[in-house]
Amino acid sequence: MDGRSFLVMALALAAGLVLVLLMSEGPLNATRAFFLSVFSNRFYFGNLLAYSIPLILTGLAASIAFTSSCFNLGMEGQVYLGALTGTATGILLAGRVSGAAGIVLMIIVSFFSGATAAGISALLKTRLGVNELISSLLLSNGLVLVVDYFIEGPLNDRPSGLAATVSLPDEFRFEGLMSPSSLHSGIIFSIAAAVILWFFLFRTREGFKMRIAGKNRRFAYYSGVDTKKVIFWSLFLSGGLASTAGIIDVIGIHGRVMRGFSSGYGWNGIAIALIARNHPLMVVPAALFFAYLESGAQIASLEANVTPEVAKIVQAVIFFLVTAEALIPKLFWRKKYA
Repeated sequence: MDGRSFLVMALALAAGLVLVLLMSEGPLNATRAFFLSVFSNRFYFGNLLAYSIPLILTGLAASIAFTSSCFNLGMEGQVYLGALTGTATGILLAGRVSGAAGIVLMIIVSFFSGATAAGISALLKTRLGVNELISSLLLSNGLVLVVDYFIEGPLNDRPSGLAATVSLPDEFRFEGLMSPSSLHSGIIFSIAAAVILWFFLFRTREGFKMRIAGKNRRFAYYSGVDTKKVIFWSLFLSGGLASTAGIIDVIGIHGRVMRGFSSGYGWNGIAIALIARNHPLMVVPAALFFAYLESGAQIASLEANVTPEVAKIVQAVIFFLVTAEALIPKLFWRKKYA
């Protein structure tokens, strides 16, 4: 992140402050609840950290795609698919393998399910020239419907009466941290993923090829880089990371896949990657910032009767600011040289 990223976050916080002041009957109490209450106890702060875990992973998923100048708009469906395939694996393995082995297998299956979904878009791009924005988005919408079918059909927990799958065994759950909050040991996994992705992009030959292709694909091609291979692997890894976010959230918090549980993770991941300038290590603080906004809005709705949709509005402001920041220099350049 640079000064521009911090400016975007500062303006977003200012927008949040204005909205809270306008929407609340008690502005001072609402402001305190939105901006400060999250640090007042272990429960609130732990929940903030827990909410950041899937956001870190979807932010990483978006960043690796953007680094190679690809676009993965299917992360919503990939998160959902990864949660389902990983959970189904856990249900099948119950009583057959140990807890640690089961969790590892669930994550692996989840990763490859989302990676395969994104890989389809990559193949359509490299073989047929189909725009990956369109193919990934349409495929994502279809995946959501397929996952909903399995949640309400073959994998449904009928005795509970919920639109949810059967619960995972306790041995296939992450260890809780900072009780009574929802924070779990999956946060170690997400931070490790950020470090590994940073090492891959900035310390390996293949990562260098991705960064070069992202800056100028034609230059990379004439320099001997297989740009089709770069496109495939960047989208493949992006889909895998996105789907991993889904199963990590299930293992750590929910214990089962509930219909619509992951709404917003994928789109927020795009904004997080943009704020972080696609740098894997900077994705972590950017995700924490988004989690802070969401947690603050939830607390303010409980303590000061402020609608929790404030966070959604502020996140929309962030999208606008980041997009405007990218477009304004180009508009000035065109005007100058027109």
